[in-house]
Amino acid sequence: MRKGILKTSGVVLLGLLGCATPAVVFVSPDYNPQQIKRVAVLGFSDFPGQQGSGTTVSDVFEKYLFNLHYAIIDPNQAQQNVNPSSNLDASTLAALGKSLGVDAVISGSISEFSQTSEQTVMVDVPQEETDPVYQSVVVQGRHGLRTVTQQTGTQTTFTDQVVPETETLPARIGLSARLVSVKNGELLWSGSGSADGMNLSSAAENAASKVTQALLKALEKHTPAAQ
Repeated sequence: MRKGILKTSGVVLLGLLGCATPAVVFVSPDYNPQQIKRVAVLGFSDFPGQQGSGTTVSDVFEKYLFNLHYAIIDPNQAQQNVNPSSNLDASTLAALGKSLGVDAVISGSISEFSQTSEQTVMVDVPQEETDPVYQSVVVQGRHGLRTVTQQTGTQTTFTDQVVPETETLPARIGLSARLVSVKNGELLWSGSGSADGMNLSSAAENAASKVTQALLKALEKHTPAAQ
């Protein structure tokens, strides 16, 4: 007599709470919030092999920039003036500042861009087995004493069984953004981070929120260098 009890979780969704790696931010000692009021979002360069991914992430990131208290010009107007993946030399920045009336520009890139996916892994699952325990005992029969074998109890053992299990990996987006002064081309701040989500849209929202929240905290603590 043997019965097995197999405990398994079936399909598992991993990572939605994170790889809770914090965003990485830098704020220049020369950053002065009083001098940076209007900014233009030039967009994000596409992730390799994912055409349109830059626009998708840029549109999401722009919404969260309002938390940093900037006046943001029409992104379509900004993106018509320059390619986000091009080099922003001094003359280009000066021209953008003049034509768009901005103090600084924001551009970015995408470091991770993956849809939800599934993979099968082999995992150890505890298995419980129960076996009967028999003993020889002497009993009184009609014709005298005799020896019989009887079940006197059970014994439970635990083993690990390797079984396949399906893991669902969440969508993941990583991004990096920077703010550059149109006056002198100085990098004023940069931020990067990655996040998971149920789909690419929610992953982009989570990544943009993470980076801009970290920037907001850094900017609130920032004291401009003495002029």
